[in-house]
Amino acid sequence: MARLLLDGMLGRLCTWCRVLGIDTVFSTTATDTEMLERAKGEDRILVTMDRELVERCAKNKIRCVSIASKKTEEQIAQIIKETGVPIDFPNDMLCPACNGGMKEAIVEDVRGSVPEDAQSKSPRFWKCVSCGKVYWEGSHWRNMLKFYEKVSALL
Repeated sequence: MARLLLDGMLGRLCTWCRVLGIDTVFSTTATDTEMLERAKGEDRILVTMDRELVERCAKNKIRCVSIASKKTEEQIAQIIKETGVPIDFPNDMLCPACNGGMKEAIVEDVRGSVPEDAQSKSPRFWKCVSCGKVYWEGSHWRNMLKFYEKVSALL
């Protein structure tokens, strides 16, 4: 399975990759050399819009995706096409905040962590096994489904 390392210009893309279940780490402080070392050391595919970094990846035989579009859904479609990473949304979601695994939860498990109206209205909840953040099918859920549909249409 493809594991990604995104450079500091691609924070929004990082969040969406995780939502779609792609193991993705991100750094805003690492130098190019540190990014190359991390990609190689952790067997990650470096994702960047930086042409010089793409060239350095080629020289160092590090897998790289050179992002062409500024639209997030097109960026993810490009990553999926170039890496072959499978997408099984929402079953394989990762935590957008920390990249941790998500576990489906029942309302009793999340009481106190979500607004009361969400507790009564949402049919599904997920809790990150790493950071403990809780997610549910709220208004943002419709946006996630629309985004997923856009990505799927591009594939």
